[in-house]
Amino acid sequence: MLKDPGSWNQQYDQCRNVVIDGIMVDSKSYWNNDGVDIVDCDSVSITNSYFDAADDGICLKSHSSDFICQNVFITNNRIRTSANGIKFGTASYGGFCNIRIINNLVFDTYRSAITFAAVDGGFVEDIVVDSLRSINTGNVIFLRIGERRAGKKGKMKNISISNVYAEVPSTKPDAGYNYEGPVEDMPRNISPSSIAGMPDMKIENVTLKNIEIRYPGGGNPSFAKVGLDELDKVPEMAASYPEFSMFKELPAWGFYIRHVKGITFENVILICDKKDYRTAVVLDDVAGANLRSLKVFEPGGKKKPVYSYRSTGVIMK
Repeated sequence: MLKDPGSWNQQYDQCRNVVIDGIMVDSKSYWNNDGVDIVDCDSVSITNSYFDAADDGICLKSHSSDFICQNVFITNNRIRTSANGIKFGTASYGGFCNIRIINNLVFDTYRSAITFAAVDGGFVEDIVVDSLRSINTGNVIFLRIGERRAGKKGKMKNISISNVYAEVPSTKPDAGYNYEGPVEDMPRNISPSSIAGMPDMKIENVTLKNIEIRYPGGGNPSFAKVGLDELDKVPEMAASYPEFSMFKELPAWGFYIRHVKGITFENVILICDKKDYRTAVVLDDVAGANLRSLKVFEPGGKKKPVYSYRSTGVIMK
């Protein structure tokens, strides 16, 4: 067991052929306690392990524009954190390529089950997530392009996420732990999963297949800051640190998709336990959206499940 270090628990930097198998990490006595950090490495496997961390559970980073983090295999792990379950992209100076995230459980986690970010000039491409369970997790999927360094926009393309079952609670998932995630502008409505690029650098080719997410619903319109008729008011926040809650109140309860080129929904089920004033899915500046077998279940909900703005090539079947 690796337990309670002063900062990051373990860091592997510019390594090759790393095998991490069957370890236990209990790392939640300091706010910056990641479970494991993989930095600009080539050929890494993280398997059959348990991570309980105050900060991100499994975290990939790229600290150098001369290197990339590639050929990483993450499978059969259980992860609980007061931040993100599986995350990469802060830092993202070089890039991330050929990452496989298969058959993992994220639970009792404050932020996103998975976060992929390209915000420091690097790239994220050829990423596969398959067979993910996300239970009692504050957010499920967060994909983000940003520009934290002026003139250095990230790039993201070819992301496949399939066979996901997730439950998002109405209460704080990490309540009572030594270091909880921050209380941000509470009370506030539950954030949707978000896929957000930039106006001049869109996220490309995202596929979501066999996804079921259950949300608590019950959004309070008194907290609303942006309506469907004023999506231009959602700030870009290109230089900000990427987190699922960065846009504050959004007019979607299921998925918010902005500045994307090519997205496919296939057999996506969104369930809202209580009636919500928001729309299930919002498309904003999306070029090419193929929504096949999207099913939305919401009590008393007769509003359209998808709202499209500034978008082209939207197909629903």
